[in-house]
Parts: sequence; structure tokens; C-alpha cells
Amino acid sequence: MIAWQNQTAGRLHNGLLWALGALCGIALTATLARIFAPEAWLLWAATLCALCAAMAARLLRGTAAKTSTITPPSAPASSKSHLATTQDLKSAFDNREIRPHFQPQVSLSDGRITGMEALARWHHPSQGMVPPLAFLSSIAQAQLWHKLTDTILHDSLSAMRDLEDAGIFVPQVGVNFAQSDLEHPQLVTRILWALDQFDLQPNRLSVEVLESVVVQDAQSPVRHAVNSLAKLGCHIDLDDFGTAQNPFDSLRQLNIDRMKIDRSFVFNIDRDPKKQDMLAAVVLMAQRLNLDTIAEGIETDAERRVVQKLGCGHAQGYGIGRPMPLDQLQNWALQYQQAPHPHTSPAKLA
Repeated sequence: MIAWQNQTAGRLHNGLLWALGALCGIALTATLARIFAPEAWLLWAATLCALCAAMAARLLRGTAAKTSTITPPSAPASSKSHLATTQDLKSAFDNREIRPHFQPQVSLSDGRITGMEALARWHHPSQGMVPPLAFLSSIAQAQLWHKLTDTILHDSLSAMRDLEDAGIFVPQVGVNFAQSDLEHPQLVTRILWALDQFDLQPNRLSVEVLESVVVQDAQSPVRHAVNSLAKLGCHIDLDDFGTAQNPFDSLRQLNIDRMKIDRSFVFNIDRDPKKQDMLAAVVLMAQRLNLDTIAEGIETDAERRVVQKLGCGHAQGYGIGRPMPLDQLQNWALQYQQAPHPHTSPAKLA
């Protein structure tokens, strides 16, 4: 245990020094490195973690942009260029062709299912599965974004009820809300109505807010909506942490419960000591702010083991489970709950 604590302290020390040097645009000298010795990391952690996260945002933004535009492996290549007309989209909504798939989230301490994220998919009658990047821009141009949000929210809460009827308890479902959603004056009313429709408490819904969402001032409608939902009991997730120009505006102005750490921090982290150093610092910052953490984009057991070892609370990604329709999620959850998960046991990672 002592050896592991020393190793963690060393990683925090390395990550904080590296971030500080890169932010200042200088190479740290051996003298400065001695000043910020590992033994003193507790004194410097709160301040330097912030620098580390900002540095990660700056350096990894290009990587994040690349990974965020990758078409899911199951999607046909032709779907990348799909352009939908307004009438196509209206028909798709009317025929329930656009609906959520659900990607599970699990605890890294005991392996239990702790949530799921709802992700929009278009089941096109002739083109098959159309991934979101191929049609979301068309939805925005057609001014149907609120229709999409309401559809995903309704179907997600309905899925929570269906899962419980099947004997599967998923504590919360995450639904993504765009800037325009959060600025809508009736958003809180719409969400409360949907929760009441399915007799669900607000804590069963996780409101996912992109880190890039702009909160201009104390009177911002985004700030009012998010903080009102937090007071009602909804969970608030800050999505894609580490990809915005200033990763701290949202943390400072919104009542955030959990940081969703962007995949750019996690990809190949088992083979990248610098990423391990940065993630250790980001997790420490979250702990100091009393925030939970979830690592996005986990694809391998090796990545999962490292992010757990560095203190991350939850995991999501293809290495856990792909986004899937509700019936497949039910089967996945039943099988997952019956299977042992030795790779999530702290004893295995000591």
C-alpha cells in the first residue's frame, strides 16, 4: 500500500510539473524539480491540478477532435455522407426511426452497473443504421433539435421503466442537452413533466452538459436551467472534460456532480506515462472539488485497469459495452450481472 501511495504521489508530481512547464512554454530545470519534490505534492495539488487540466485541454484538443468524428465500427461507410431533408427527418421522428441506443457505465470499485448514456441513432428503412454524425447537423439546420432532445428524453425514461420491469435496476440514464436546449425557457418544465409521466425521481436522470457550453454570466439561462435541475435532484455531468478552451468556467458556475473525462486522456493510457500523470492530476482535482469521475472511451482491459488504479470512479466505452438498443441492453445487463468481474477488483490491481 505504501509503495502504491508513493507511486501515485510520484505520478501526480510528474503530471503537475509537466503541465506547469508546458503551460509556461519552458523546460523545467532540475532545481525547480527539486523544489516541487514528491513529498510536497499535497501542498501544491489543488493549484497545479488546474494547470494540468488546462494543459491537457490545450494539447489534446486535436486528438479529441479526431476521435469525436470517428464513425462507429458498426456503421456503414456510406452513412458518413448521408444528408437528410427536413421532410426526411420529420418522417423519421413520426415513424420512430430516430431513437436512443444505450451505452452502459460501470463502477470501477465493484463492477456494478451505475448508469447508461442515451445516444441518438437513426434506423433508416433503406440505408440501415445511420450514425449521429451523419444526421445531427441536418437536424440542427432543420431546427428540429428540441424534437430530438424530447424524443431521446422520453425514450430514455421509458427504457428505465422497461428495465425495472425486466428485473434490471440502472440507477440513472444520461441524456445530452445542447446549448439551445439549456437556453430554452421551458426546459425544466419539460423535464419535470417527462419524469412525472414515468413516475421517476429526478435523481434517475443525469443531465449531460458539454464542457464547451457557454455560460456567459450569473444571469445566463444555461446557468439557471442547470442549477435549477441540480436543486431538484437531477445529476449533472460535465461531458468531454478537457476539450474546451477554458475547462474551468463550467466547473465554477454550474453545480456539477461528475466529470466525464474525455477519451483523449484515456486512449492507450496504459502505454503513455504522460497521460497517466495528467489523469492522476485531473482525478485529484475532481476529488478536491468533491466531484465523481467517469472515464469515457475505455476500449481495453488494460486501459480500464490503469484508470481505476489512478482513482477514476466509473468507466464507459466499447471495452465495457457498445451503444445498443434496449432489447440488447437488457440481455447484456443480465449476462453482465451474472458474470464475475475480477478486473474491477482492487485486489487484482494492487
